[in-house]
Amino acid sequence: MLIMVTITKEKLNAQTDIPLMKYTVDKGNGYSFSCLNVGAALTSLTMPDKDGKTSNILLSFNDPEDFITDQTYFFGKAIGRVGGRIKDGAFQFNNEYIQLPQNEGNNTLHGGNNGFHSLWWDVSELENGIVFTKTIDPEMDGFPAELAASISYTWISGNQLQIEFTGENQSEMATLFNPTTHNYFNLNDNKTAGLKSHLLSIPARETVELDKNQIPTGKLLNISGTAYDFNKESSLLEKLESVKQIGASGFDDPYKVTDSEIAVLRNSDNGRYIRIHSDRNGLVFYSLNATESKEIVNDGHALSPHMAVALEPQTLPGAVHHPDFGNIVLDAGDKKTYRIIYELSVDA
Repeated sequence: MLIMVTITKEKLNAQTDIPLMKYTVDKGNGYSFSCLNVGAALTSLTMPDKDGKTSNILLSFNDPEDFITDQTYFFGKAIGRVGGRIKDGAFQFNNEYIQLPQNEGNNTLHGGNNGFHSLWWDVSELENGIVFTKTIDPEMDGFPAELAASISYTWISGNQLQIEFTGENQSEMATLFNPTTHNYFNLNDNKTAGLKSHLLSIPARETVELDKNQIPTGKLLNISGTAYDFNKESSLLEKLESVKQIGASGFDDPYKVTDSEIAVLRNSDNGRYIRIHSDRNGLVFYSLNATESKEIVNDGHALSPHMAVALEPQTLPGAVHHPDFGNIVLDAGDKKTYRIIYELSVDA
């Protein structure tokens, strides 16, 4: 069957100096995605269920202006230059101490307040998707070096959405580059059903040990046979109860992954599947443990804890201080590209 991809754009109602634009890339077979030019945010990923009913499987703000002001949930936002937390908002490179913006106590979270998620991006259309581009200098985000960044969202073979991050250091000093995307998945049509009928598998034997401030210690923990073990497909509701019984509020953990398929999330009721592929060694799994009810999401519902799960592929957090976790330094003149693929399917 010939699939014809159509791309449309719409100006949204928001009080901004720069027009807030939504771009929708529709395959015409029930699969489509939408993005905004602020934060290069993926706000909608629509797919059918086993009965052919289509629904957005991502949590998304009801009011478009919330995507501009939010610094808490990062719904669908591109995250960079570095996803996760950087201890003390600083790192050393070639014996030079480099200070970064601190936006969570003394630490840097998700690239600081002026990271990828808060920037306005230039947009171009591709044959089967869109690409966001921006040249980011230190005055914009507080990170060293000028970074030419691009983020593309493209339909590739089958019903696969590929997200590609490219960073090129255009300065004579080093910077950091460990981007990700902060999508929250809920495969139910009615988002108030939360994680009912959701099953998750993650092929990982270890997680990164975190201190009381969620900062990586540099150690890896063997999770085989524990409540954190998702090697065998498991009910998310049951796993949440298990970790709560040992004092956790839910999951907020970096998993060390070794395969290219790093997670599979499916809904046993409506047949929706998403397989997540990555070329990096980390997956941060966050189960939306704390919320404020004033936030309104899909179809006018109040946001609530454990309404969805974020699955964030990246190089293991803490790598800038723990070299065994990977290399996220982008040296002068260097260029790196990372890919995330969402493979969507329906089990009839």
